[in-house]
Amino acid sequence: MKLYLFACSMAIKNVTVIGAGTMGSGIAQICAQAGWKTTLYDAFPEGIERGMQIIDAFWEKGIARGKTTAEQKTIWSKNLNSQLNLQIAVQNADLVIEAVPESLELKQKVFKEIEKYTSSEVIFGTNTSSLSIGEIAKSLKHPDRLIGMHF
Repeated sequence: MKLYLFACSMAIKNVTVIGAGTMGSGIAQICAQAGWKTTLYDAFPEGIERGMQIIDAFWEKGIARGKTTAEQKTIWSKNLNSQLNLQIAVQNADLVIEAVPESLELKQKVFKEIEKYTSSEVIFGTNTSSLSIGEIAKSLKHPDRLIGMHF
């Protein structure tokens, strides 16, 4: 699966998901299944551990139900890694998807920090369901790179 954004011709190959909660781990899971090299980041070790466990349990459940195979899980697992260092997590990303709690200040802080470690060509996606994407983008030097991607 390839994602092409209409504003550029860049193919997405590497995705970083910020926040390893229920939404973030689910987003990372589908990105890895789509064939993208996926990094799941969380600021807390227990968050990363829990997020990776959620993904593994989902894949195991699929195998148990006969919907997926162990071979598929092996392939998907090779596409997924976790990281506790934000700079390392985003350094090779083409797309960074934020899935942190619904706080305007937190989301702005996260994107402002991510922007320090990425080129201006990296696309940022926010998983907000209730906040203004324009308001979130106000903290960025390049606000036009932020898109809404509610899953």
